[in-house]
Amino acid sequence: MSRRNPGGRGDRGQSSLEFALLAPVLLVVGLYVFQVAVAMWTMTSTGEATREAARAFSLGRSPEAAAAAALPGALDVAGLETIGPGHGVRLTVQVPRVAPMPAMRVTREVVMP
Repeated sequence: MSRRNPGGRGDRGQSSLEFALLAPVLLVVGLYVFQVAVAMWTMTSTGEATREAARAFSLGRSPEAAAAAALPGALDVAGLETIGPGHGVRLTVQVPRVAPMPAMRVTREVVMP
């Protein structure tokens, strides 16, 4: 303890001010980290739904219905097309936005033999 600052009274409120200035920055960083996690989840879910759509197409069923059924409720089919000489499917899904970012889409292709 120094004589110039007995009891540390001159620093009162400093940590509250620092937290008030840092909290918005931490919130924005947290939102962007969460947005990256949502984008990765969308990529994984789109890959699985594309495989299901290609499998359905190779069996003569509707790839659109299979893709829609395979996607989690928060994701919707933005575009689906059949490709190639085999039973290929190209699926596009819109990434849900949780942070102020430009719109992103995920596209996956699968060809079944």
